Amino acid sequence: MLQIHDIQITYRDIGCICGKLPIIYIHEVERSAHYSNNFAKQMTFTIKTNQKVFLEEEIYIKLLAAAEERADRYNKMWAAREEEGKTFHTKKTWHGEEKVYWYKLSQFLTVTFHQEEDTWNKRMRNDYYRPMSCVVNLQACRENAQAQRDHSVALLEARVNGHLAVTDTITADNLKLGRQNLIEGNVTGLTKEGEEFQVFTQMMWNYRYGENSANGYLTQYVQFRSDRRGARQEGKSIQQAKTEAEKQAKRDAKQAIIDQKQQAKWEKFQKLPVQMEKWIDKEIKTLANVISDEGLADSQRRADRMGYKFDAEWQIKCITKDIETHNTLRNDLRHWQNDETGLKALFDKGVDTRNKLKEMYGV
Repeated sequence: MLQIHDIQITYRDIGCICGKLPIIYIHEVERSAHYSNNFAKQMTFTIKTNQKVFLEEEIYIKLLAAAEERADRYNKMWAAREEEGKTFHTKKTWHGEEKVYWYKLSQFLTVTFHQEEDTWNKRMRNDYYRPMSCVVNLQACRENAQAQRDHSVALLEARVNGHLAVTDTITADNLKLGRQNLIEGNVTGLTKEGEEFQVFTQMMWNYRYGENSANGYLTQYVQFRSDRRGARQEGKSIQQAKTEAEKQAKRDAKQAIIDQKQQAKWEKFQKLPVQMEKWIDKEIKTLANVISDEGLADSQRRADRMGYKFDAEWQIKCITKDIETHNTLRNDLRHWQNDETGLKALFDKGVDTRNKLKEMYGV
């Protein structure tokens, strides 16, 4: 329902008629009917900062505990190996017992390895079969907690925005942190017609540990329940519009790359008329030499040497036709040097390379 705030009424004339109750003449009414501009906004729903911080800190603390437990276990295991006088660990595989290689142990642990001399360059290097100790990488834990938080927050925001139309206005966000891994409440808003609605939402989460988790230590997994009550959602949802905008942005970026390549190709093609004119001049001269008196004589001597009959008339006819074709292309090349519009039209038709242009003229 439309809410009207700060209604101010000025009373100027109050009169009585025949002893009846007073009649109030309202000469000035000032209303502030703007859905409380400091609160109601047409916007994409975003989660509150304190809730984001809570999610991140909870993930970070649990991830840190898992990493510290793993580091403590590794340190005890490696210390026991050293006490036994061993320099490596082994594991059983399908084809026997193998040494354990600890090169990529974990992103959440910083490992110190035994140092040994490289036989080639005499420098010291890590022996990745012999880790000595490890400590938790706090920065890596923090960054992973932030990434997990962003993933969960994005899912929650997408869930709520899926219930909001692009023309809806948000007036209240009552989502709160609950007990037992829960954010719940509702988001209230108005449709463009001023009808009120509420989106009721619950985000629940749990954790997977160790090998069952995505990172091998701890990963948060979220689930949702949500529905819209009150005024019906009309038209495209904010989430749908956001998704479409992201897809369009990707298409635009892809098209921009294509356009950039095409522009570079066009700039190269623009130089072709001058370049090809020089080439075709040489071709025409070469062909003309073939049917000159000297060229025909050379062809005759070659025919006599190889024992076949030479038809000078046929050769003149064929070569003359080739020269005419080359001349046609040369004339067009000279024309295009002063006709960029015509050259661009040819380029847009797909004749956009030297070979395609030669193929078009049959040269």
